[in-house]
Amino acid sequence: MKSKVSVNTIIFMLLIISTLIIIYAGRFLFAEGKPSDNRGSDNAAVGDTISTEGKLFPVEHRAISTEINGMKQEINLLEIDLSSDGVKIKPALSFNTIYGFQSLKDIAINNNAYAAVNAGFFHSYGEPSGMVAIDGKIYTKSTGRFPVFVVQGKKAILSEIWSNIWILHGNRRIAADNINREGRAGEIVVYTPVFGPTNRANRLNTSYVVENNRVVKKFRGDTECKIPPNGMVITLYEPISLTQKFEVGDWVGIDIDPDFEPGFQAYECGSWLVRDGKSVAVDKDEWVGLLTNRDPRTAIGIKYDGRVLLITVDGRQPGYSLGLSSRELASYLISLGVKDAAMLDGGASTQMIIQNETVNSLPARERMLGGGIVVTVNTD
Repeated sequence: MKSKVSVNTIIFMLLIISTLIIIYAGRFLFAEGKPSDNRGSDNAAVGDTISTEGKLFPVEHRAISTEINGMKQEINLLEIDLSSDGVKIKPALSFNTIYGFQSLKDIAINNNAYAAVNAGFFHSYGEPSGMVAIDGKIYTKSTGRFPVFVVQGKKAILSEIWSNIWILHGNRRIAADNINREGRAGEIVVYTPVFGPTNRANRLNTSYVVENNRVVKKFRGDTECKIPPNGMVITLYEPISLTQKFEVGDWVGIDIDPDFEPGFQAYECGSWLVRDGKSVAVDKDEWVGLLTNRDPRTAIGIKYDGRVLLITVDGRQPGYSLGLSSRELASYLISLGVKDAAMLDGGASTQMIIQNETVNSLPARERMLGGGIVVTVNTD
């Protein structure tokens, strides 16, 4: 009898253990949305630890721990497939205006973004350093000195662009010197509502207030002029050599070249890193200064297959992540299959947001930014 009880007890215990093993294993075999281990993938050196948490087709986030030239690096990648419906990548400015600063998290929330990185460079009061166009609306023109990231439809390019602003008046095309910038003597500048409530003029000028493409008011003086919410102000700063001026009631329009598709996006970056698959990284940049230091970095690239890559590299954190020089960053991007890439702002500005959370490690307190690059996804 004792022997029979002992055998039954053993069988019962074995059944319990087997059941627990099956349940435990099933959590890994059948867990929905859990990716398999990607160690040794084409996009990382052997031994890299990759987390694909946050993957949302057609946007993939990967966190990579690796060594580059013997230095520990923590890297976050966002890969965006623009050929898929419902995904968009575009610039976003703080408060959707030329001036001001906001946290990247607030910029992302305001744009209903799935993800965001810090953008390029800004002047003292938040004005973009170069060209910005959002959903087909021109905010600022290009400088012609740095690559511009442009999205038209489902295709992205990086290219040096010299944009021209034209004022259309009857059969005339009048070249404007700038758009949404503080004017200088002898310049013609166009101001739209994103510049703020006024043109901020503080020198002698003649300004024309335009609503719904009609001149509704002419103003001459050395003070600022209000910008209508449904129009613009064209300001001619003295001395001006324009012989034929505008009159109240005249039809006036704005054109830009090169000609882009409706709804295009554009953002002027920093220095080139990669062109046609080759490193063209420089050692010094007029915005960053020396690029030979290992620092936190942010960059934007386009792969051979057309996918857009946003990358942040943590830095200035010995024992965790040191950061990269411009040449190291260019080489790493090439290893990822990037054809063209350009620098965005780095250092304390380097930040990546996914679903309203910062995924990289900031070297200091979160910096207020003039703008960012946001990714929106419509899964409906």
